Amino acid sequence: MPEIIYAPFWYEERGFVFLSFKERLCGLILSDFQSSEIPLITKTPIFKHLNRHLKSVILKKGKIPPFQQTEQALRDYFSSQLTCFKLPLLLIGTPFQKMVWRALLDIPYGQTITYQSLAYKLNIPKATRAVAQACKSNPLPIIIPCHRVIGKKGLTGYSAGLAWKRFLLNIESLACL
Repeated sequence: MPEIIYAPFWYEERGFVFLSFKERLCGLILSDFQSSEIPLITKTPIFKHLNRHLKSVILKKGKIPPFQQTEQALRDYFSSQLTCFKLPLLLIGTPFQKMVWRALLDIPYGQTITYQSLAYKLNIPKATRAVAQACKSNPLPIIIPCHRVIGKKGLTGYSAGLAWKRFLLNIESLACL
């Protein structure tokens, strides 16, 4: 059975869980924005996504080098010292999802794009909803910056909640002043 290594991490009052498969970061679970309490891993959409794609995984708590790198990268990001993550990632999803997630990595720090514009950039202009679903399925929020994608009429959903999305966009916009 595939094994996912996990470790909790807290920064200020925010809780996170790092998930790794084969020594590469494959998931990042965020706590509720108003609480530092970390949700039960197996109940999160991110774990369910990974479990579905890897076919029945087992969880094992541990500390591995990619987690230490991710801790430092998140500290630097939240203090506006990091604009682009350089971490060992493993994208686990469908070919379509991976294509969308790679495109998200090209959205510059401090900028936003609409789901429709992203679909056009990917040369699939009629797939706006599918692009939005792929963003929603992103197992590495913050690191793969799906928070930079908004609706035509402004802020729309975010897998970790709109409070997180506002917070992340605010960090980036303040750093760009």
